[in-house]
Amino acid sequence: MPDHRSLAAAALLATLLAPPPARAQARPGDVGDVMAEVLELRRQVAGLHLVLRQRDEMLDGMRKELRGVGDEVQALKERVAPPVALPFLSGPPPSTDSVGVAKVAVFAPRVAVDSARRHDIVFLQVRRVEAGGIRQVADVELGGDVLAADLPIDQNGALYIVDWKTSEGQTYNLLLRDGAGGPEALGGQPAASVQVKPLQSQGRFIFVGYRVE
Repeated sequence: MPDHRSLAAAALLATLLAPPPARAQARPGDVGDVMAEVLELRRQVAGLHLVLRQRDEMLDGMRKELRGVGDEVQALKERVAPPVALPFLSGPPPSTDSVGVAKVAVFAPRVAVDSARRHDIVFLQVRRVEAGGIRQVADVELGGDVLAADLPIDQNGALYIVDWKTSEGQTYNLLLRDGAGGPEALGGQPAASVQVKPLQSQGRFIFVGYRVE
């Protein structure tokens, strides 16, 4: 009668000699289901990308609209704000040799050289004074052979500062004139004047201006 050791050895040998279990093979139907799930997931991801892109476009449109509304509100504030020109005309400051202040409103303003001789180029920078600050309007050059230049103001009844600058070496008067007085080169009545000297080559005009259509 075989002992326990013989029986255990026979069982172990039978286990080692037994063929490995057959692997379960995927059925064609299972592969199709997996592919369908992958395709569905891809479709959902593409839909999410589309939604995100549409959201970004909508936000960009809202930002542009808000900026436009902000600009309109700012322009409205400037229109309803107390004009700075009225207090200026009520009590304008005195003029100096380098700063010419117009005591009254100037129509079709122009800057003219009160000299028949050739002069150095005069650079003019036109700025408009508002309740919230000062805005650049235009730059003008008064050439050596030119006796007068119109100032391109952009708003009737506004307070303007015109900074002037030239090279040293010439002496003459620089005039701010009311251009509505006539079409000639100097034209109109003088509203303010400054003196250009070798050691005084820059200054400014201050006035309330009106365009003439």
